[in-house]
Amino acid sequence: MVNKYTQRVVSKAWNHQCAVCGRNDYLEFHHLIPASEGGSDECDNIILLCSFCHAAVHGRTLTSEPRRRTSIDYESAKPILELYFSNQIGTKETKQRLNLSQKTHLTESSLYKRYKRENNIDKFYNNVDLVNSKRSGHVQTI
Repeated sequence: MVNKYTQRVVSKAWNHQCAVCGRNDYLEFHHLIPASEGGSDECDNIILLCSFCHAAVHGRTLTSEPRRRTSIDYESAKPILELYFSNQIGTKETKQRLNLSQKTHLTESSLYKRYKRENNIDKFYNNVDLVNSKRSGHVQTI
């Protein structure tokens, strides 16, 4: 299993795109030398591939789109994420509109990560969540 640090380094090195076809959805990490043959989890042994190219490398064929992590596509998610990043809606409403489980951390969503990457957003704090937490008494003010 590739650790988070290595995933970030490899993703950045491949510009968040498949090393073969350039697709930027359904990305997976592929070991050049398999672990079963002594390959390591180091960055120089891992490349980024989309599900289709990854399947082809392993001699398989995908006949349909890979399983989505959400039931909403990225183009439909963009207006929702624009509302979130402009502090018009909070995390809970954003997850509902994106059809994500309330147990899912929004920051782990591929839609959220892609939107931040495409819009060059480094750090973000949603003020709607802060206001809502103060209203419900979850945050103490000094």
